[in-house]
Amino acid sequence: MTAPKLILFEGIPGSGKTTTSQLLHARFKEHGTDSIVFVEGSEHPIDLPFYAYLSMDEFEEMLSKYPLQAGWLKQKSIMDDAYALTPYQSPEPDPRDDTLLAYLRAKEFCYADRPVVSFDTFTQVFCRRFEKFAASAMKQDTVTIFESVLFQHQIHDIHRLYPEVGEREIIEYLGVLADIIRPLNPVLFYLTQDSVKESLEHTAQIRSKPKWAAEETIAYYVRRKRLELDAIKELPIHSMIINNTDRDWDKMFGVILNALSG
Repeated sequence: MTAPKLILFEGIPGSGKTTTSQLLHARFKEHGTDSIVFVEGSEHPIDLPFYAYLSMDEFEEMLSKYPLQAGWLKQKSIMDDAYALTPYQSPEPDPRDDTLLAYLRAKEFCYADRPVVSFDTFTQVFCRRFEKFAASAMKQDTVTIFESVLFQHQIHDIHRLYPEVGEREIIEYLGVLADIIRPLNPVLFYLTQDSVKESLEHTAQIRSKPKWAAEETIAYYVRRKRLELDAIKELPIHSMIINNTDRDWDKMFGVILNALSG
């Protein structure tokens, strides 16, 4: 296997994505491999939590309306030819202005109950994010570790914002994203257990989130897991499904290390 510059972890909540990502990063560090791990949060090279989407006209109007924050807005926003993506929570505009915050929240790109752009625009924005990341990563001798970037966050946002989009269209879109990062020789590890119900009940208990064990939540993740497993079959990148129903994390980690060294 050609040494990967990108390692992806996917799976339903509680499958071990975050823990395994951090363990692998620590392992690389111990053995002198330059790596960086990204989990959920702002300042992420691809994910866009708590970012507002504005057209360039809206962005320029905002700068005029909030001159005290204009410098910060220009510095922190992600700019493209037709739009700006502006963070508003972590970090939040400086100096703080509650009216500005309310305006940006109403323009939330991902974490909202209703879309502010069409599905085509949504996919174009993320394709551009993947392209910029891939171009930057190709120039560096660093292994990047992502969790939930290709499947979980994309699928959740699409299901919530664009329920009319069918599974075939989602799978094709995920394939486009995977093709963009293919020059990085990525490896995707999909962590799974036999029973979605038992996995979510276990996770609900240890994380004190009883709603994760609700019937409707379990039914959703059964469907999502099926969609993800179907998507894996068509990805143009190397993927590996690892079953850790026995929750033998050491054994699972050994399988991952063997796969990366093969």
